[in-house]
Amino acid sequence: MRYYFFLLLSSTIFCSTDVDVVQEDNVKIVNADWDVNFTCTFPWLVQSTKAWFKQANNGKSLQIVSLYESQKPSWNHNFEKTNRFNVNKGDFYFNLTIVKTKPSDSATYYCVVSSYQATGMGSGTRLLVRDEAADRNTTLHQSLIDAVDPGDSVNLQCSIFTESCAGDHSVYWFKQSSGDSEGVLYTKGERNGRCKNSTESQTQSCVYSLHKNNISRSDTGIYYCAVATCGEIMLGRGTQLNIKERCDFNSALLASGITNIIFLALVVLLGIKLGRSQIKTSAAQTTQDEDHLNYAAITFSNTKRARAKVTQDQSLYAQVRSHQ
Repeated sequence: MRYYFFLLLSSTIFCSTDVDVVQEDNVKIVNADWDVNFTCTFPWLVQSTKAWFKQANNGKSLQIVSLYESQKPSWNHNFEKTNRFNVNKGDFYFNLTIVKTKPSDSATYYCVVSSYQATGMGSGTRLLVRDEAADRNTTLHQSLIDAVDPGDSVNLQCSIFTESCAGDHSVYWFKQSSGDSEGVLYTKGERNGRCKNSTESQTQSCVYSLHKNNISRSDTGIYYCAVATCGEIMLGRGTQLNIKERCDFNSALLASGITNIIFLALVVLLGIKLGRSQIKTSAAQTTQDEDHLNYAAITFSNTKRARAKVTQDQSLYAQVRSHQ
């Protein structure tokens, strides 16, 4: 098994062509006794060999299973006898399933695909198995943070109180955004922290920090702290990091808005001016019509009087003539 593992690594280094091996999830967090599935997809290759490897917290790597073409899978006896590991294979995938997970299953799992002139390895999937019974003897706290402004700095803290044991802590940070179902591995195996040991109670307290500068909206999410200690994995409840909304004024948009307001004001003023002009024109026309009507009445009155005078003169002339 070790020989085959080193052969795969050598092929990865010296082969001229790489195989695009995709493992969908960077992190999987489950409770003990849950089932978990690891996916591995790749392009079709001739005479290809697929394999799954487990890298434990101490850095030790073990081959779980390998498969050449359509032959029967070859299992490492340490995994085969548990009857908890299964594979689902096809021309374009080689998936691994663990049934009834245990805290000892916490590790990083890699999928490797190799052919005659090409080899590829997946990015790995980190599995964290929570043991609620073990968590009773361990306390893990994460800091609470209010919403921060864009561009600010933030310090996430993870405090662990546990019984003293041999070995250092391995600290992992995970970020889970709204669009991520499992989370994204943020840091790997950090061991720098401030620890204090109590000889009286035989306990140990440690504080680990994750510092981030120039915060932006892409940093929004829940940050989880996981600590591997004494052969166990403890997972915090997470720290929610929210970014305050910032109103950014777009100069072009602002100028366009001002231009539209000025244009609208000019249209309104022009409309008012045209309305007033029409009112004045109508008033002048009305006055002119009234003057014309009065003149016609006066003219008609003079004509009537002239006719009456002529009639009177004619009558007088007729009377004088009759006396003659």
